[in-house]
Amino acid sequence: MAPRGLKKALKETAPCRLIGSGYKRRFQVVDRTKCAEKRLRGLTKRLQTCVFSDGELPRHATASDTPAGGHWRGADGGRRRGAAVDSQVSRLAGMSAEKRFSSKMLNLTRNVFAALSTRGLEPVMGQRAVCAASMRIGTAADILCYDPTKSQLLVVELKCGSTGSRTAAAAINGNACKMKGPLHKAMDNVINRHMSQLAVTHHLLTNEKRTMQLLGNLGVNSVEGMLLYANDSGVETYPLLDWWKARASALLVFMK
Repeated sequence: MAPRGLKKALKETAPCRLIGSGYKRRFQVVDRTKCAEKRLRGLTKRLQTCVFSDGELPRHATASDTPAGGHWRGADGGRRRGAAVDSQVSRLAGMSAEKRFSSKMLNLTRNVFAALSTRGLEPVMGQRAVCAASMRIGTAADILCYDPTKSQLLVVELKCGSTGSRTAAAAINGNACKMKGPLHKAMDNVINRHMSQLAVTHHLLTNEKRTMQLLGNLGVNSVEGMLLYANDSGVETYPLLDWWKARASALLVFMK
């Protein structure tokens, strides 16, 4: 089981918060010295603007499941289902296992929690906000899990419904593109785009001195990252490698 007080420590040390809904949804950090709130720019948009190439991903790279009828009919059915799964996962991640699995879930949501359980990971909370206030960049860890066998916290980046080629690169006039800045050696493809999100999210969390101190006091030895793809055919996971961790700090500065 996760150490007692782990969820409370992560919640109370969050440096910013996600507010609003729909297109008005945004991250904000309270500047207590000035009694004002700073509005933050979303990480995904900053990556799109500063780091991803100007090339276009091929159609087979952005393919996704076609949801089966019902609530998900229509051209934007996949997007609406993805948003619903994200919302469910975020809400249920902080519940006890008994309450979680007795709750009504979408199939993809159930697949996500079943995959975490199979890997021996205990969900602690969802959508834990992190930020670089000085650079006005904010984002959230989709799921934070605890691995009792390693006394380790895991930052999980969740992607739902994607079934396309994750390694097919964006291209301009048929020429494959690479990313910009500190990631100039990486091909600009789906998995690398998602890995860059995970790398920065992981870096922001591990850079919170107070949080890391409390985690250490609770017996958490390390914080790692994992990219998780969930679709109707199953779940795939990819660990956050040292190559990405080593470039996360420079990536933040590049996006400033």
